[in-house]
Amino acid sequence: MFYAVMIIATVGFIACGDGGEDPAPSLEITSITATSADITRTGVVDAAAGTVIFQPFPPRTDISAVTIAVTLPEGVTVSPASGTAQDFSAGAVTYTISNGREELSFEVSVTAEFAASIAFVGDANAPGSIKEKDMAAAYAYLSGEYGDDLEYIPFSSVNTDALQYIEVVVYYQDSDPGNNPGLLESIPASARAASVVDAFKAWHAAGGDFVLAGHGTQYLNQLGRIPDDAGKPYEENGWAPRIYGSGDGFENPDQWGINVNLNVNAIETVSSSDWDRSGHAILEGCTTSDIANPVDQTSYGHPAIPMIAAGYKEDHNSMWDINAAPITDHVDAFDKADKWEAAMEATLIGTWGHVVDLCCGAVVELHARASAPAEGSIIVIGAAAYEWEQNGADNAFMSNNAAMTVNSINYLIEK
Repeated sequence: MFYAVMIIATVGFIACGDGGEDPAPSLEITSITATSADITRTGVVDAAAGTVIFQPFPPRTDISAVTIAVTLPEGVTVSPASGTAQDFSAGAVTYTISNGREELSFEVSVTAEFAASIAFVGDANAPGSIKEKDMAAAYAYLSGEYGDDLEYIPFSSVNTDALQYIEVVVYYQDSDPGNNPGLLESIPASARAASVVDAFKAWHAAGGDFVLAGHGTQYLNQLGRIPDDAGKPYEENGWAPRIYGSGDGFENPDQWGINVNLNVNAIETVSSSDWDRSGHAILEGCTTSDIANPVDQTSYGHPAIPMIAAGYKEDHNSMWDINAAPITDHVDAFDKADKWEAAMEATLIGTWGHVVDLCCGAVVELHARASAPAEGSIIVIGAAAYEWEQNGADNAFMSNNAAMTVNSINYLIEK
């Protein structure tokens, strides 16, 4: 009787299993892919850890709208739905799979490789080898400001691959006392090498932006951004930035800077342009002063942005003489400046601090030309007042130089 009962009980258990619910589908991810633009990555699923990771996408890949496609066993669902785009820019997204009885969650991570967006370029093979003190000080400051997002690229390493992910190139060139290059020698041979110029031209044509400062303004010649002047050589071209100095410098009691309200005295003109350029984004946070000489308290008679304090000045201008431009059909100085901006496809931002008749251009934005609408922009800072190291003295207005430079970089990146 005991054995009969046991047999009946076993059969009943099997019968109960055969007649109950079907086994639940396996709770697993068969495969998963992530797609951004035309790039697809296949994920690695770690069920034990509850994670899915992908090989990082290339730098600059938009990971704010990545399409995740999930393959699952029959009867298993996933949320968010397979084939929908998700934003991974803030971190991992939780995906939950369910077989109707149980759920399992996975942290899905999509990343892009990091690459610096700003390049500081120069003749030295490494930033620690930059000998010119102003250039070294500029690099040190910008490196501290941007950290890993700024890399140093020597001209000898400039090529298509080196520039692939760079958005803004900063080129500041200056010279030490005793090294007094002429206009045509202001740019080092390494920067004038054909392969380097070709790489920069292609990068700029595709949208790359420059900040050119100091004698770096003269690189516009190599970049082909100076209009022709009846076939004249560069050193005679009226469109070129030929207000130029490279001397050893001197002691000077004045504070120098730039005037950005270009018709501050409201001189009568046929020009209808708004010549107050103080609202330009690269000037944000810059302080102003009307003081020309702090000792005798002489005044410019208008606010200017001071950039270098009383003391030793190198006086290394590299900027435009608007009067020298080959424009003859103008009515007055501001009408000529209108025509200069049109011909150069540029915006005048600042002139010498004491200038009120717009005879010269010290800070300029060159826009993408109508003939090359995809090309980048160029911010040019060519005033002699732009010094990063005042021959061992503290420059009370260094914050204005720093702000103008950082603003220029950020402005170009955000355009």
